[in-house]
Amino acid sequence: MKHIKYITIIFILAILYSCQPQKDKFGSLGNPPTSGEIKINNSDPYNPVFTAISEGSFIFSWDLGNGQVATGQKVTSYYPFAGDYTVSCKISGTGGEGITTTKTFTVDNNDPEVANMPVWKELTGAGSGTTWVYNTDPATGLPDYCYQTGNQAELDAWNGDGWQPSWSWGQCVQITPDINGEMVFDLTGGINYTYHHVEGDEGVHGTFILDTENMTLTVKNPYILDYNIDCTNPATTINGTYEIKLLTDNQLILWQDQLDSEETGWGWSFKKKGTNPDIP
Repeated sequence: MKHIKYITIIFILAILYSCQPQKDKFGSLGNPPTSGEIKINNSDPYNPVFTAISEGSFIFSWDLGNGQVATGQKVTSYYPFAGDYTVSCKISGTGGEGITTTKTFTVDNNDPEVANMPVWKELTGAGSGTTWVYNTDPATGLPDYCYQTGNQAELDAWNGDGWQPSWSWGQCVQITPDINGEMVFDLTGGINYTYHHVEGDEGVHGTFILDTENMTLTVKNPYILDYNIDCTNPATTINGTYEIKLLTDNQLILWQDQLDSEETGWGWSFKKKGTNPDIP
């Protein structure tokens, strides 16, 4: 019985000991970095190399200011367009997270090669500019240049019968006020977009984001033609992001999920000014 009693006491003591806070067996992690800087090698002005400098650091997390992120002490990225880019690096070391340091990288001129890259070339006319107008006869609004789909699956199965804005759904107006409008995309000194309500007016100037991987076009300040037609969802159209369903040298089809309770989507067909492509 004594042996059982001793074993019971030892077992209880072991449990109590295990519940006590234990000192870190590995000792202190050390102090986090308190200083750092970013050095830039821009011998290639469109593909700079960024290097983070900091003592006692080995984790480097980058925001490259152009929509890309990276890790590592030395990183690079592609900057094809003129502008100022804020590059930041979060520097951490043995003491855990430390500091974030930033630096501005400036591109003076657009990379002349980007204008000839696929998608960029078709949308902007190799950078010199393409003027897009509705794929219709402005006098009649025919053939129809907009369509409405029930959802993404319906769009994917669409066979060309949906180009009927004059039908009951339609645009809510058979001929949009923008029927003589124009959209110009160019790369002259920057990433430029210009909206014209009618040919020859002063126009409203903005910019755009072209995602060639996901085939989306985001128009920033102001908007595409017909963007606020009554049947669209203003909360969606105002964000200016559209899926590119077709893009050639002379035809552009954009589509946007309206994110409404009806699961509808809107599509628009444009053509290069001066051409007459067929609606698919």
